[in-house]
Amino acid sequence: MCADRARPPVVRRPSRGAGAAPRAVAVAPPPDRAGGEAAVSRGRRWGAARASTEAPLPRRTLAAILGLLVAWRAAIALFSALAARQGGFAPCYSGVGFLGHSACWDSAWYLRIVAEGYTYTPGAASSIAFFPLFPLLIGLFDRLLPGGDVLAGLVVVHLALAGAAVYIYRIVRLDFGDRVAWRTLWFLLLFPGAIFFSFVYTESLALLGLAGALYHARRGEWLRAGLWGAAAGATKLTALMLPLPLIAELLAQGPVAWRRPRPWLGIALAPLGGLAYFAYLQARFGDFRVFFETQAQWERHGPGATPVFLLGLRWLGGDRSALDFYPGGITSVPDFFLLLDTSLLLLFVTAGIVLWWRVRASYGVLVLALLAPPALSGNPQSLTRYLAILFPAFILLALIESRPARYALSLVSLLGFAFLLRMFLRALWAG
Repeated sequence: MCADRARPPVVRRPSRGAGAAPRAVAVAPPPDRAGGEAAVSRGRRWGAARASTEAPLPRRTLAAILGLLVAWRAAIALFSALAARQGGFAPCYSGVGFLGHSACWDSAWYLRIVAEGYTYTPGAASSIAFFPLFPLLIGLFDRLLPGGDVLAGLVVVHLALAGAAVYIYRIVRLDFGDRVAWRTLWFLLLFPGAIFFSFVYTESLALLGLAGALYHARRGEWLRAGLWGAAAGATKLTALMLPLPLIAELLAQGPVAWRRPRPWLGIALAPLGGLAYFAYLQARFGDFRVFFETQAQWERHGPGATPVFLLGLRWLGGDRSALDFYPGGITSVPDFFLLLDTSLLLLFVTAGIVLWWRVRASYGVLVLALLAPPALSGNPQSLTRYLAILFPAFILLALIESRPARYALSLVSLLGFAFLLRMFLRALWAG
């Protein structure tokens, strides 16, 4: 992330007087010629006023966002095709050409749920460890479209990514204008963990739910925010932490907003997607705790385990047991991945704190709240995927004023992206 290398924007804190509406974010950089760096005027009331005054995105902007995503996905496809020609390629599915790599590892579990439904085997890895919304959508698109379940999954993934990109662009545009919004999308797509936005994995759908919830909360559309939050909670376990940033956003909008019942109803809706899945497990298998028992088969330890960021310190101190989470049969360079994961974790924690104090509290709370479960789990596996959906952190990179610094960070991210993609294609890294 390297968020600490960028000098954060100067933000005037909103007035906390009774009934006072929060002031907009005031940014130190010069005005953005592409749309205005401070798109939010001072004294404007958040919520209903914003919902009625924000201009919709022009069709040209929407087309440009779609073009960026198409170019990004085409580059991944080209890289994958070249890797297949060089040998060492490890496709998981035949019949879809070089896209066979797009349904590896955890993808097989989601496709199994589509074909067989949920199953549970005590003491063994079972499909109930995976939340239901993603396989439900794959099954729906598989019935509507030709081509099979893998292609249906890829359609779901890329539609969700397109929706998430539009929401993220609009969120950033509220405060910083179009130029910073474009940079945010750029750094998001270049982040090494973003490779999972192109696979049959849940990250794109979770990103859409988080971005949609935060965007509508910013506009004061709390029921919509709650529904998007419920969708995110039905997609990924960490999204059950979403009520925390929504509460932070509501408090930032002042007493006029948080004294009303509708915002609290929207926030209460946010965790219902995940809670409904636990209710299903209780009814189907007699105990919702089978979910956590199954998670233990992947060595997902609880809060009593060593926090992930301390694993790197243990390794630096000569404790090789910290590498136990990186099996040699899967990960060829465990030392590198341990240092990468723990370093990225610390950078994202720093980004969350900076966002909280210098940009907007709800952004920082989202990063820190969703980061807490994997950080405290004691298991660094899949951490790169968990980090990829924490989109507010990339706003800090977009706010860097120095063009050479942005270019350097882009190059580093691109190299990391290419390296992880190649390792994944060769079945040497599972994410």
